[in-house]
Amino acid sequence: MARLTRESMILVGTKDYKIEDLLKTIIYLPASYVNSFFEEIGLTIPRELRIFVLREVLREKVIETRKSRLTLADELNYRLSWFTEFTETQLENLLIFFDDPKIDRDFLEEFWTDLLSYMNEKKVPAKDLKRILDSSLAHVRANGLQLPSMKTFNRDIKNLFFDSYGRIDGLAPAKFRPVLFKSSTLHEIRDLGSKYDVDVPRRLKKTELADIIIHELKDRGQHTEQLETQVRGMSVLIMQRFAIDHDIKASTELKKEEIIEYILANAKETKESYFIPDSPKVYEKEVEEVAKHVEPTPKTEETNVVILDEEEKTEDTSQAVTEEAVVEEPIEEVKTVVQETPKPVQRETQVQYAAAPLDLSELVNEIKLLRKSIEKAVEDNALQMSQETVEQGPRAGSLSEPLVLNSAEFYGNPKILKKLVKNDEIEEREKFIEARKAQSSIGTNKDDDDDDLPPKEAIFIKKLFKFLLKFILITIAVVVVLLVVYSVASYFIPFQFVRDADAWINGLYQIGGKGIVLHIHELITSIIT
Repeated sequence: MARLTRESMILVGTKDYKIEDLLKTIIYLPASYVNSFFEEIGLTIPRELRIFVLREVLREKVIETRKSRLTLADELNYRLSWFTEFTETQLENLLIFFDDPKIDRDFLEEFWTDLLSYMNEKKVPAKDLKRILDSSLAHVRANGLQLPSMKTFNRDIKNLFFDSYGRIDGLAPAKFRPVLFKSSTLHEIRDLGSKYDVDVPRRLKKTELADIIIHELKDRGQHTEQLETQVRGMSVLIMQRFAIDHDIKASTELKKEEIIEYILANAKETKESYFIPDSPKVYEKEVEEVAKHVEPTPKTEETNVVILDEEEKTEDTSQAVTEEAVVEEPIEEVKTVVQETPKPVQRETQVQYAAAPLDLSELVNEIKLLRKSIEKAVEDNALQMSQETVEQGPRAGSLSEPLVLNSAEFYGNPKILKKLVKNDEIEEREKFIEARKAQSSIGTNKDDDDDDLPPKEAIFIKKLFKFLLKFILITIAVVVVLLVVYSVASYFIPFQFVRDADAWINGLYQIGGKGIVLHIHELITSIIT
């Protein structure tokens, strides 16, 4: 696919527009209009287009997040280590998770840039492009520059995208299984199923539970017709007890791998080519093994996009290891330079995302060993410092202080941390007591002054003074407001008794030899005239 850039020109109606100019309004179109427009022109879009944009837009934020959490063995950091293999749904959820307006805008701009490139390649008429441009201008005039919500936008336009044959959510089953099993939650997997109209049950039915038990008995060579009849006649509770007694892993609660298999077996994208995996080891692969897996290039007449899985994933693996190692060298991204062919030459340029293959498995192993060594050294350091604190007391500037990663994380033995905190509290408490003793007059010959007021009386006088001061200030404020309101009203009321009242107030309240009401009347006159 000839991938255009923001500087590329495209024919819209009867005039050539720069794509960057189209993006100024088109990115604000709501999902409802996008759906109706593409349905009207009868165009669907390869899912790889959106996955590529999502991955490139999120890559920098993921690297930054992983660097900041590299020393923490938490779940988020592990899940992000699979980022280069994420499905479309996982990337969409990651976009929502970061909730960054800049990333949202970048995504919409890059998404529409590639979408316009694809529409140009599929020769969408210029009049239809003019129609979508006019609609975006009208939408911006009516609703302002309000970007669509990323929490719903991608899911609302899901029906516009299609997978290559045998794939679901952008991945083939061979990758789909370990990627979701290792880097996704049960809730996210169920949500992915609903995206493809697969309603995953919460529990297995009785017959399905019996099938699992009988299948396991057959594998062990313990199956008989009599035993099968007995199992199928059991209640669910007794059937579960039978499975526990015979060390068979079977439960009415669906496990993560069972949910994944249920989606693959029932989604229309994979139903025809579905097969039960030979071994549960397909779920135990790590990201390096998944990235090395080579899939055949799908042949389809729907799109001219060439997917070079081995080369693309080698690039992704290199990037992933760079993130894991946190190398201080600048991260180089492979950039695709697209040259637009002159109009007279009818030739299509295909985008290939590739990088030189590298075997970095040894580097990964070295990094893992280095991390384990650092953890052990930190723990030994913390233990040594604890022993020195107990025997000699804490020393200023000691090299054996525990490593505190942040205000909520302690790297080392929790018991040692509790002892250190307890010692610090005892020391601080003793300092506080000694300071109070120095300030106290108890036990000294110092007599109180006879003129000092008792504490209760002093407090009462202080409160009374504050109350009177507050009352006086409020009263002054109320009087000033009333005078202003009265003066404004009297300016427009031409009665004699009002004028008499004005004269009385002017005589009572004067500023600079002139009554306050007169001052306000002159101010109103100057404003009106």
